[in-house]
Amino acid sequence: MRLVIWIFLLAALVLGGAILFAAPGTRLGLWDYSRAFDIYRLAASPKDIAGMVSLSPVFTAAALSLLAGLAAFFTRRGGLGVMAILAAVIAVGAGMIPLKMREAVRANPFIHDVTTDFENPPAIVAGAPFERKNPPEYVGDQLVRDTDMTVAEAQREAFPDIGPMTVKAGVDETAQMVRKIIADMGMNVLKESETETGWTIEAAHTSMWFGFIDDFVVRLTREGDATRVDVRSKSRVGGSDVGANAKRVREFFNRLEKAAA
Repeated sequence: MRLVIWIFLLAALVLGGAILFAAPGTRLGLWDYSRAFDIYRLAASPKDIAGMVSLSPVFTAAALSLLAGLAAFFTRRGGLGVMAILAAVIAVGAGMIPLKMREAVRANPFIHDVTTDFENPPAIVAGAPFERKNPPEYVGDQLVRDTDMTVAEAQREAFPDIGPMTVKAGVDETAQMVRKIIADMGMNVLKESETETGWTIEAAHTSMWFGFIDDFVVRLTREGDATRVDVRSKSRVGGSDVGANAKRVREFFNRLEKAAA
C-alpha cells in the first residue's frame, strides 16, 4: 500500500511540476514557448483510454493521489497521507493553468495586434529589429484563422470600445503623462521621436509568466490645444494573445483618463 501511495503522489507532483515549470523554463531560455505548450497538452489534455473514456493525466493523477492520501490515514500512515493530499492540491492547481488559458483563447479573437487606428496604425520601428515571429507591419486585412473575418474586423467586433482618445492638453504635457503611465505599467521605453504633428513613444512589455515581449507604441498628434492619442500593442510571437494586448490598451487609456482629469 505504501508503494502505491508513493507512485500516485509522485505522479501528481511530476505532472503538476511539469506544468508549473513550463512557462518559467521558457522565460529562462531553456526551451521555446511552443515546447511549453506541448508540455501543457501532454500533461493536461484528455487522453482516450481504450476508446471508452477521455482522462486528463494531471487531474487523474491528482484524483488518485487524493484517494491514496485518504486511504493512508486508515492504514496509520498519516504523514504520507498528508503528502499525497498536498500533491493532489498542487496537481489540481497546476492543471487549472492550461484550462484557463484554453478558455481565454476561446473567449478572444485569434489575433495578436490591437490598434486604435486601422487606416494608419502607429508604426513599430524601434522594436522591429528584435527577434520576433510576427512582423512589425500591421496586417489588418489578413483573415483570422478559421474565420472569414479580417484581423481589423475581428478587433472591431471583440473590442468595439478601443479607439483613439483626445486629451485636453498639449503634446508635451500629454507626453509627460504617457511616460509615467508606461513606467507605472512596468514597460520599458525603447525610443522617443518627434514628428511633424506631435510625438511618438515606443515601449516594450514583458509578461511575468512566459516572458513574452509585446511592442507598445503611443502616437501623440497635435489637434489645436488638444492631443489625439493613438495606441498600438502587438505581440512579437504567438498567433493569439488571449486578449492581453486589448487589456493593456484599455488599462493604458484608463490611467491616461485619470491622469488628464
